[in-house]
Amino acid sequence: MVDHTETRKYIHDLANHFAIMDASITRALTLVQRNYPEAQDEIQRLNKANEYMKKSIETLKELRAHIHSQIKDHS
Repeated sequence: MVDHTETRKYIHDLANHFAIMDASITRALTLVQRNYPEAQDEIQRLNKANEYMKKSIETLKELRAHIHSQIKDHS
C-alpha cells in the first residue's frame, strides 16, 4: 500500500496558499475597479490573474480527488 500522507499534506498546504492568493487577487481587483476605473490595463491583468488562480484551484481539486480515489482503491 502506498502512503499518501506527504502528498495529502502538500496538497493541503498548496490549497491554503491558493486560498490566500485568491482572496488577495479578488480584493485588489475590487479596489482597483472601484477606485481606479480608468486603469483598464491593470484591471485586465488582475482579471487574468483571477482567472488563472481559479483554474489552478480547480486543478488542485482534481488532483485531490485523484489522490483520494487512489487511497480508496488501495484500502
